[in-house]
Amino acid sequence: MKKLHLSESEKKIVEHILQKHIPQRVVWAFGSRVHGNVKPYSDLDLAILGDTPLNLAEHADLADDFSESDLPFKVDLVDWNQIDDGFQQIIRENHLILQEKTKAKNDHNQPQ
Repeated sequence: MKKLHLSESEKKIVEHILQKHIPQRVVWAFGSRVHGNVKPYSDLDLAILGDTPLNLAEHADLADDFSESDLPFKVDLVDWNQIDDGFQQIIRENHLILQEKTKAKNDHNQPQ
């Protein structure tokens, strides 16, 4: 069974930053913090999914908040729309869902 190798406090920091900046996007964790070859300072790899690429401001704001956080490791952000099919397949095979897409309160396209 896959497990995300983060402490509860680290996970809360990550979730807070993601919800602050990209609540409408699905985020997958992958890499060593999912498959278990983790060391205390191993980075956290996050794939940001969506119908469109992250814009430059979103990416910069996320990166800034992660670098200024109390996390004792680096967070690497991967925009799903900017990587090739081979890398996408590697991530698909070994990931955990860290964040589901949050529906906007005024989203009129929600299924009835």
